[in-house]
Amino acid sequence: MATLLSNARALVSGKARLIIEYALILAVVVLGVYGAMAYYRTKALTESTLSLSERLGTVSGTLDQQVKANADQDKAIADLARLRNIDSQALEDLHHELDKADTKGQALRDKLRQLEKTNADAKALLDTAVPPAVGCVLDDTPCPTAGGDQPNGGAGSPTR
Repeated sequence: MATLLSNARALVSGKARLIIEYALILAVVVLGVYGAMAYYRTKALTESTLSLSERLGTVSGTLDQQVKANADQDKAIADLARLRNIDSQALEDLHHELDKADTKGQALRDKLRQLEKTNADAKALLDTAVPPAVGCVLDDTPCPTAGGDQPNGGAGSPTR
């Protein structure tokens, strides 16, 4: 075994320079391959970064447009809510006025019925026929005038 080791040592010591040269060549080749791989990887990463930057710019622009559109929609919704509140208040006021008118009309009818029951003169007046000139106002129909049976009193008719 000693001879084997001594033979190996002699082989290695005699060819040490050759082994070192091969090791250096191998290191240069490995570094060259690693450098080429790093170059292409960096190039691919740079292209990917540029592509992502472009997409980010596009998405950012779209996002800005959406934010503006949402702000416009929020403003429109606020305006519509304000108008709805105004309309609701107007309808509530109108409903209140109609209730008051109905109450007033009912009170007036009740007073007329009571007056008709308690006052003979009022009963006689209420029992008289309503003339056609007054009835048309109460019925909301066209009223005859002194100019004839035409609603406008014959103002537009030819003279005879």
